[in-house]
Amino acid sequence: MKRFFCVWIAVFSAVFCVQASQLDELREAFIRASVVNYAPDEQMVRQFIEYSDYGRANDVLLLQLYMSVRLPDDEVARLLELLDERGAWTDINYADQMRGRWQPTLHLTRLYALAKLYADPSSSYYKDMTLGRTIHQGLDYWLSLKPQSPNWWHNDIGVPKKFTAILLMLYDELTKAEIAGGLELLERSAFGMTGQNKVWLAGNNLMKGLLVGDEALVAKARNVMIEEIVLTAGEGIQPDWSFHQHGPQIQFGNYGLAYAEGLSFWFRVLDGSSYAFTVDHYRILRGLMLEGICWSVWQGTMDPSFCGRQVFINAGRGKACSLAVAMQNMAATNYPGSREFACLAWENLRPERYQNSLCGTRYYWRSDCGIYRSRTWYASIRMHSKRTVGFEMTNGENRLANFSADGALLLMQHGREYDNIFASWDWRRVPGTTAFDDGNPIKSSNVVAEKRNYSRWVGGVCSDKSLCTTMELRRDSLHAIKSNFFFENVVVALGCGIGHEASACRELFTTIDQTHLNGEVTVGSVSGNVRHIVPEVPVEEILGPGTVSWVHHDNRGYVLLDETQVELSTILQYGKWDWIDPFYKNFSQAMRVFKYAVRHNSSRKDNKYAYALLPCRTADQTACFAAMPTIEVLRNDTLCQAVAYGKTLCAVFHQKGTLKAAEITLKTDAPSLIIVENEDVMASSPKGGVLTVSLQHRGMTRVLRFDLPVDAERLGAVVLPR
Repeated sequence: MKRFFCVWIAVFSAVFCVQASQLDELREAFIRASVVNYAPDEQMVRQFIEYSDYGRANDVLLLQLYMSVRLPDDEVARLLELLDERGAWTDINYADQMRGRWQPTLHLTRLYALAKLYADPSSSYYKDMTLGRTIHQGLDYWLSLKPQSPNWWHNDIGVPKKFTAILLMLYDELTKAEIAGGLELLERSAFGMTGQNKVWLAGNNLMKGLLVGDEALVAKARNVMIEEIVLTAGEGIQPDWSFHQHGPQIQFGNYGLAYAEGLSFWFRVLDGSSYAFTVDHYRILRGLMLEGICWSVWQGTMDPSFCGRQVFINAGRGKACSLAVAMQNMAATNYPGSREFACLAWENLRPERYQNSLCGTRYYWRSDCGIYRSRTWYASIRMHSKRTVGFEMTNGENRLANFSADGALLLMQHGREYDNIFASWDWRRVPGTTAFDDGNPIKSSNVVAEKRNYSRWVGGVCSDKSLCTTMELRRDSLHAIKSNFFFENVVVALGCGIGHEASACRELFTTIDQTHLNGEVTVGSVSGNVRHIVPEVPVEEILGPGTVSWVHHDNRGYVLLDETQVELSTILQYGKWDWIDPFYKNFSQAMRVFKYAVRHNSSRKDNKYAYALLPCRTADQTACFAAMPTIEVLRNDTLCQAVAYGKTLCAVFHQKGTLKAAEITLKTDAPSLIIVENEDVMASSPKGGVLTVSLQHRGMTRVLRFDLPVDAERLGAVVLPR
């Protein structure tokens, strides 16, 4: 019996030592990942700090950029000079009660950045006694004050997350009071919720397990994270690699990017341990990043249409840097193919040195969005339907977004087209959208019923080379049928059935583009005359039908494909940032803006438009295209909208019908979107079901049958014929 007892003690001790050793290794891995400097050089360090607004940013992803670098000496000196004898920073309002950019959390952001230096063996501040006392004093001040935010997220997720990470970086010198205080804060981080909120809470509990040496809690937290590394029709990663949170709403740049950054960190920390995620889990996170989020970043800037409600100052470039952080975490793991993330991280951080490697098309049928990428230009289309949520205005943010998902068509070349323009933007004239002015302020309601597009006819179809999308817009008494066709060097936009039911509608318009004014604007008339508008002499004018044929600005062309009235402006536009981010109270901005739009007759219900966007063109090339277009508009009516480009034909059948082109006759027995490229045919439909297509070409007839998905997860996906 005594021998058995001794053996049991020996086995228990061995198991305990193995567990303790493994948790010690995980703590060390956590510290190593936490102290990484994700900016490759001093210039990028400064940019990370700037994009984070020195740690004050409202956007948690931008805020974390401050904690993702090794602070330079001058910034450390600035922070230490602002500290008082209590361990409080004199420039922070600790009584602040703002929901979004809650000021007290800056205290922990700064302590984290300092702890990062203190715990990094390669830092000149490593184990510096003066800095160590400062950090401990700051922790004690927070625990004595215990600030509470009116926003649950800070109390339950943000504060425990940063506080516990700081404790782990100081693990070998913590006091009992600091540990007890941290555990008290972590009581707010109970497991639960959905999507990225669930992952954040699980991460807090995993840190708690490392803090107290609880192997079971570490394992449970890791397993809770795994529950969210799945494809779902609920909140989280969608079957088309988009990401939803707060309902069926595209969240690449907000919750989706936070999910990728947070999980990539844990993939890095747990890699090589018994808690490591499986290769299947890696493939799912890889899919979200490489097939989803990465596609929305161009030339080191995230497309504003995918920034969610957070089109804040420096949001586009800051979110691209946040994505680079996540990619560096993935590249640091030992999963198959993980090194590909390193190349993409450099493309985000140094776009002027590294050429874009993502080319092709994507249509996210679960989110009513599409992206087209070439080597030299990028375009996106953002729509919404009765199935999806177009936008949100949480925490008083993004209050001008009412028209932002009504067919927004954004085109980027150098990536600076929309940089920090949004306070000066005319939010009724979002590029690509059809909207109205009834004389009232833009509606600012977060009620789902008031934001919804009450049509289900929104969809897209794509091949490797072409993208075709369509949207029936039915909201706020406005109706429009809008289809867009993306080819290798041209985008064609068609609209028909446009009208507004309310007599109070004063103006009705479709915006072609609205960007920073960047140099001269050239206008070509139908008669062949050319006019040059220089920046020094701004214009704001309405030009009658048949007056304008084409316009050129910022190395891109705009060609009207029918005669219509247009408005053109290059004036100074004024606005305030607090409508976008309430932290910026009374922060006004004035910028010179290029704005170009089609004007419709507000008393008619059958307005149309047709125009082409020509990326990477000179004024002369734009004029040549206007004289001899390389595309042909085959139909633009409420039954069918179709365009031919070379050997490619794209058609949107709003009802079953027949389309006749020069050498092709296309007949369908149901509403559908179809691309014909040489011998290949692709189709989709937001209605689903069996589709039969008859294709006559040079005397030959092919009858093709498509089994279009009808289940919620695949409805609207692109399919090939049987």
